[in-house]
Amino acid sequence: MSKQSFRQAGPCHASKATIETFAADFARKVGYRAGGELEPVVGQLGGKIIYQTFADLSRSLDASIRIFGDRNFEIYLPDYTSAERDRFSIAHEIGHYILHYPLASEPMIARRFGSTRVEWEANWFAAGFLMPEAAFRKQFARHPGNIAGVARHFRVSTAAATARAKALGLL
Repeated sequence: MSKQSFRQAGPCHASKATIETFAADFARKVGYRAGGELEPVVGQLGGKIIYQTFADLSRSLDASIRIFGDRNFEIYLPDYTSAERDRFSIAHEIGHYILHYPLASEPMIARRFGSTRVEWEANWFAAGFLMPEAAFRKQFARHPGNIAGVARHFRVSTAAATARAKALGLL
């Protein structure tokens, strides 16, 4: 039996604002609401989430998502990170599936580590999906000086909420 080959994800080259807006619209389209569960979204798209131990991850460092075909992908997460961190990772990997897989149209992977255009785009998607700009601005105003309160509303880490606030010029 031959080992399946995967194409490395390539960038879509859309702007940050376009990707974030697209992500917020996509979240509404799939019925996701701020702070909601992500597993049903992954399932609706035909994927599954696989939690791995440190030893398992060391054997699969080549990818954080493997896309075998339409409606057939696996997201790999460590079993020792926080739920809030995992939520951003899941949304990030959904971003690869939505933004990058249609351009590959063949089995594809996205690497676990790196600071490339592809990874930036997936991060922009995750931020727009989990923390849409209008909702984020509303929560930021509702919780003045309390980024932890904003993070709790969206069920993301304070680091993710802080990065989003900075990106929107709120901090």
